[in-house]
Amino acid sequence: MKTLILMLQLLPSIIQAVKAAEEFVPLPAQGRAKLDLVLGVISDAYDGAAAIIPQITKVIGRIVEVANSTGIFKKS
Repeated sequence: MKTLILMLQLLPSIIQAVKAAEEFVPLPAQGRAKLDLVLGVISDAYDGAAAIIPQITKVIGRIVEVANSTGIFKKS
C-alpha cells in the first residue's frame, strides 16, 4: 500500500519529467534514451528510488502509451 501511495504522490512529477524528456530529446526512436534520462534524474534526486525503479518504469510506460495513443506525443 505504501508503494501505491508513493506512486500516486509522485505521478504528477513523473508526468512532468516524461514531458521534459520528450521536449529535451524530440527525436523519434529515442525512447530508451528518454527513459534512461528520466530514471537517472529520479534516481539522482530521490534517495529511495532504487527500491521502486521497477514500478516507476511501469508508470512511465503507461504515461508514454497514453501520450502516444492520444496524440499528445506527436510521431515524426
